[in-house]
Amino acid sequence: MQLPCSRRFSGWRVPTEIRLATRRSALALYQARRVADWLRAVHDDVTIELVEIDSTGDLDRISPVAQLTQMGAFVRSVQAAVLDGRADAAVHSLKDLPTTQADGLVLAAFPERANPWDALVGATLADLPDGAVVGTGSPRRIAQLKAVRPDLRTQELRGNVDTRLRKVAEGEVDAAVLAEAGLARLEHADAIAEILPLEVMVPAPGQGVLAVETHVDGRIRGLVEAIGNPDLTPLVEAERGLLSETGAGCRSALGALAQWDGGRIRMDAFVEDPDGLRRTRVYGTHPNDVVAVARKELGL
Repeated sequence: MQLPCSRRFSGWRVPTEIRLATRRSALALYQARRVADWLRAVHDDVTIELVEIDSTGDLDRISPVAQLTQMGAFVRSVQAAVLDGRADAAVHSLKDLPTTQADGLVLAAFPERANPWDALVGATLADLPDGAVVGTGSPRRIAQLKAVRPDLRTQELRGNVDTRLRKVAEGEVDAAVLAEAGLARLEHADAIAEILPLEVMVPAPGQGVLAVETHVDGRIRGLVEAIGNPDLTPLVEAERGLLSETGAGCRSALGALAQWDGGRIRMDAFVEDPDGLRRTRVYGTHPNDVVAVARKELGL
């Protein structure tokens, strides 16, 4: 497998076994196995064990997904496995991670970003009839859908990717919004009716990004850092920096996508709060500069 960057690990003696903590969902297991392949490519003598964890978010079938994500309910149990020694590292979907870093842990690598876009399954925006019901509980997605189709109704849609696709197929909702990255990783890209363009739907900060978390002083931090993508890190820092510095994740709907554009960082951002809906596109050479300009442009 091709590494997300061209480095190989060298230095102190590499451990012979690495335990990766992950949620039990099909998507989480796919992502953990992908990270395991990259780690083996960096050091071919290492063995990888997946430590499967039932997260609080997966067990809670009542609370809204947006609330659970804010609480870190999909990641705290996985992080705990690293902190208490059951695992050496944790694999996450970055958009599930709160911006406040857990004590004793560090995000050691961002190996990959798949396509970050949101996708509609079940029908395209143009084909949805007036008053159609779209499955999503994300304030960010709801706000942007309503901006282009005020007639649409939304409904919380719980469950993993396969469950959500089944609910659409059974007619529980007319369509649903899911991340293209998750659909593609689980080979469900054929279910996509429409990729929502940036002008319609700005993705969540970190959407499509894999993150690997280790102990700050852990024995495998250096090995994990070797699979990181150095071109991706500044983009992630800009997106999560906007989320962190504005506190928008706690009080409003916010989207942010940073991309390289001619050697500069270009970030598209969206926010809706009591002051209304705003969008902006800003440029800068450093994540902090991009965040500062975006905050000013959005009035945050």
